[in-house]
Amino acid sequence: AEAGDPSPELGRGDGTAATATSATSATSAASAADPACPGRRPYHTLLTSQATTYQAWQSRIMYYHFVKQRKLAGPCGEMGGFTRLLTGVKDRPDAFANEMPTVVVNERRGGYPVINRPSSIVQFVEGGHLDRIAEEYIFIAETDHVLLKPLPNLLATAAGGEEAAAYPFHYMDPRRPGCAPIVRRHAGSAEAAARVQQVGPSPLLISLEALPLRSINS
Repeated sequence: AEAGDPSPELGRGDGTAATATSATSATSAASAADPACPGRRPYHTLLTSQATTYQAWQSRIMYYHFVKQRKLAGPCGEMGGFTRLLTGVKDRPDAFANEMPTVVVNERRGGYPVINRPSSIVQFVEGGHLDRIAEEYIFIAETDHVLLKPLPNLLATAAGGEEAAAYPFHYMDPRRPGCAPIVRRHAGSAEAAARVQQVGPSPLLISLEALPLRSINS
C-alpha cells in the first residue's frame, strides 16, 4: 500500500480523525485465538507525533513501512492495529488523518516538548480509547522509527514471561547526579526512584496489564 492510498487499510479516507475503534479495524485478519495461528499474540502500535510538518512527513514514512511489513508478516503475523496519537488541538485532525488511524489529543505547550509522548498516552487512556483496543499488548513508537522487517511480539517468546521490553539509552541514566533529584521528586520516594530503569518512553513493548499510568499535572 502506498502513502495516500484511499484503501481502508490506510485509514478512513474522509479527512476526519479516526477513533480507536476504526484504528483497530486495521488489525490483521487472524485473531489471537485463531487455531491456524497457535501462540499468536498481536500488539497494537501507538505512534506519538506532534502537529509539525517535520513529524507529519516522518509519520507518513513510518506508517508506510508499518503497513508494508504487516502485509509481509501475513495473517499470522503479530503486528495488529495502529493508532497515531497526534498532539495538537483535541478533536482537530490534520490533513493526514485520512491516511492513517489518528486520535488527536491536546498538546502541552512550554517546557520540554518530549513530555507530549507520555502525556498523549495518558490522554488516550483517560479518554477511554484503550478500552476499544482488541490487542493485549502495546508497542509505543516514534515518528523516526522505520521498520525494515516484520516485528514479532518479542514478549511472546521471551524467557521468563517478561511484561515489557524497551531500549536502554546510555544517556538516560536516572542515577546521574544531575538527574537523581528530579527522578526522586517525580517517582515519589527514593525507593521508587531506585526502580526507575535506564530507558526512554519509546520504543516500548508492554502488556496492557503492566502499563502503569498516572496523570501528568502541570
